[in-house]
Amino acid sequence: MRVLIDCTQISRLKAGVGVYAINLVRELIGLNADMRLWLLVQDDDPEFLFDDDCVTVVRVPARSFRRLPFRFLLEQAYIPWLCYKYRIDVVHSLHYAFPLIPLRARKVVTVHDMTSFKFPEVHTRFRGLYYRFFLRASRRGADHLLFVSRSTHNDYQRKFHRNDESCHVAMLGTGPEFHAHLDPQRVDTTLQKYEVKKPYILYVGTLEPRKNLTRLVEAFAGLVRGYPDHTLIIAGKKGWMYDKLFETVHATHMGERVKFLGFIPEEDKPYLIRGAQIFAYPSLYEGFGIPVLEALSCGTPVLTSNVSSLPEVAGDAALLCDPMSTEALSSGLARLLASPELRKTLSFIGLAQAKKFNWKTTAEETYAAYCKAMSQC
Repeated sequence: MRVLIDCTQISRLKAGVGVYAINLVRELIGLNADMRLWLLVQDDDPEFLFDDDCVTVVRVPARSFRRLPFRFLLEQAYIPWLCYKYRIDVVHSLHYAFPLIPLRARKVVTVHDMTSFKFPEVHTRFRGLYYRFFLRASRRGADHLLFVSRSTHNDYQRKFHRNDESCHVAMLGTGPEFHAHLDPQRVDTTLQKYEVKKPYILYVGTLEPRKNLTRLVEAFAGLVRGYPDHTLIIAGKKGWMYDKLFETVHATHMGERVKFLGFIPEEDKPYLIRGAQIFAYPSLYEGFGIPVLEALSCGTPVLTSNVSSLPEVAGDAALLCDPMSTEALSSGLARLLASPELRKTLSFIGLAQAKKFNWKTTAEETYAAYCKAMSQC
């Protein structure tokens, strides 16, 4: 089987979809299946380097194709040409957009979430239109759909009423670097690197409206008098529409208690998570929620939302709350801060919950989807 995976939509600084892409490719290679891979990547991405005879990396100039109009041209013209040139059997688009013209190759598309329909206000206008266009097109234009959670699959089915053998759930995972037995000295070294002092509450993820960080800051502001030594650490690259977050920090006079670290490399992330007293992830909606699973894997107590896929990922291993309520977030944080026993219990249960997810299973389910798509020829 000849498979072309389109990785050009993956940003150089990898967050959720980028983490998915690099781990999926790595594990697909490790399956040793009857499969040859072509990876289409931007030439400024340093991570898609695989020394394997079954992998061919095709690079395109990022200076052009990081721009959305040119990337659309790449998706609709260059990818079909590559499919013809290399006699590709399956083309896998990792992030919604896919070639719209008829191809000999079967089209597999990963659907990560339905926020562009459920929460259009958390996207810029153009981004929302772009995602909605391809989600609508996927109903008939994609041969096989991969969903990263049952929640996302259900949301898609309710909107488009496509629920047949061409729909496949392949849930995500974490790597072996996220575990509870990390070197304490390395944890301390990482905290020193970012000038972070214990105790702290941690959020890791992109800064964008959907992550609900404004309410998290407000909830934390309501607790600081009782916990004068705690800080709220927000780690992640700037996404879009984040000005209100910084305005809230200023308005609540939390400038000295809320610290922004910017993008955190993958090699530092487990240690930063492990050092946190609480991991807070109050997202309004998630297709999966990789950071929650990473925190559970590290044995860090988690406060997260009771909506979308997050209960599916966290199970009984996290404290769940209504993300639309600042009071609920504040109450949840207060419960965890006040109860070492609750934190210990959640940490223990979290380790067991995290073992249910891994990238190898993601790759196996994805390969099964490729085979299913081929069988439908």
